[in-house]
Amino acid sequence: MKRKNKGIWWLCGIALVLVGILLVINFTEQSDQTAIYPDLEKVDAGMVPDDFDFEHQPYLGDPNAPVKIVEFADYKCPACKRWKDQVLSELEKEYLDTGKAVLYYVDLPFLAPDSNLAALAGESLYQQNQELFWAYFDLMMAHQGNKEEAWANKDFIMKLVEENIPDADLKRFEQDLDDQKYIANVKKDYMIAKNHQVDGTPTVFINGQAVEDISFEGIQAVIESL
Repeated sequence: MKRKNKGIWWLCGIALVLVGILLVINFTEQSDQTAIYPDLEKVDAGMVPDDFDFEHQPYLGDPNAPVKIVEFADYKCPACKRWKDQVLSELEKEYLDTGKAVLYYVDLPFLAPDSNLAALAGESLYQQNQELFWAYFDLMMAHQGNKEEAWANKDFIMKLVEENIPDADLKRFEQDLDDQKYIANVKKDYMIAKNHQVDGTPTVFINGQAVEDISFEGIQAVIESL
């Protein structure tokens, strides 16, 4: 009888050890997720401007152009990719490259935790050089994965930049990413979106007014009416 009790206690002990190991693994994974994917709710954006903070946003075109277009976007947003492929390319030819308009990009990472990392990576490259940002923007849209999957992780982003953006200071980029050095900038963009009642992507403003029809024809109609 004593041997039987000892056996039961021994099995219980093993079970407790296994449960403890699983808890440690789960805690570690959660900690890793927190480290990998920034939590914007815990970030202080500092002073958020009433406007779109043009001075600190990546842009295409002439910043002195009379027409200012603002796009709020999430790298994981399929509609943002379609807008980039179908509308932005036409806007570049007709308005941005001709000096008639300028387009500013503002982050609104809201689809998933890795949206935050994708936005942070873009901001980190922008701090190095605006051209690096736009190279990253094009690559992320071209290689966009399933929005239901956490494809915009650090391994993916680092490989994408290393293999396709040779002018980037990769060591600085990774350090800034790990340190979340510019996460307050991302949070500021997020708050700008909220202040302008933007709750989805892509959302487009022209000279401060939200545009309902964001097709090329819709945007063209607004621009030509100014």
